[in-house]
Amino acid sequence: MHDHTDDAKGHPCPTWCRDAHGPGALPDDQHHASPPRHSVVLTGDPTLVPDDRAGASGVVGRLVCRIDSDLTWVEILSEEGRDVRLVVTIDSARRLMVLLEELLAAAES
Repeated sequence: MHDHTDDAKGHPCPTWCRDAHGPGALPDDQHHASPPRHSVVLTGDPTLVPDDRAGASGVVGRLVCRIDSDLTWVEILSEEGRDVRLVVTIDSARRLMVLLEELLAAAES
């Protein structure tokens, strides 16, 4: 739900933004955020811990952008605790996707 059109620098609210940016909010508290997406991942440390000690972790992902910035970030965080924390720009996320596709292709061969 984007109920504003521009901030002081003329950055339009992205169509994916669901936050209301009301008057009176502190500039540091204003950012664009997409609706959260949820998943479960298995996390562990295979070089130090046996596979049976891996654990399921709920994660939430969303897009985030400060209202005064041109950079959009992909944020993937644990729903509870800090098992998973990945915050990268859109361009970095694309490069990471290529890397993941290469690793998955290698695992399937």
